[in-house]
Amino acid sequence: MPQQMPLRSLLNEISALTLHVQQLSRMAGEASALIEHSQMPAPIDPEPLAVQGAQAQQDADGGTQRVELEEAIIAIFEEVFGPRTDTLERQMSMSLIAEYGPAAFVQKVLWGEEISDIALTIALERMLPALEQLVEEYPAAFLKQANSVLGRFKPASDA
Repeated sequence: MPQQMPLRSLLNEISALTLHVQQLSRMAGEASALIEHSQMPAPIDPEPLAVQGAQAQQDADGGTQRVELEEAIIAIFEEVFGPRTDTLERQMSMSLIAEYGPAAFVQKVLWGEEISDIALTIALERMLPALEQLVEEYPAAFLKQANSVLGRFKPASDA
């Protein structure tokens, strides 16, 4: 049976998470206001991801799949949040996808345990069902570690 967290620790974690979400919300509001009042240029369009994906395609390990995943995530954003590319949620997400890759991004959103991952999950809450469906469509891309562990349990005759 898992050990239960003391109530005080749980309340502290919830309080810290609430503060992070409030900070993200405040920052999103400030960024939107600056952009709307032309005090700051709109963020760069996230389309270069496909170019980065095309470069990754040259890699022997899943380049085509990376491009497909990036395109699917962009399509999900457009379906859920609309075509705007200057939203804070989309800009943060595109930067994380460029840094970590689309599979790691989806893993952070769906299964991340860090406070920043949880805040990202809350910010992208409306996307969760579509991201879960994406995992079902590309299970090998998202469950590589699980597949390698499960592969160790296969009998030698199945390999």
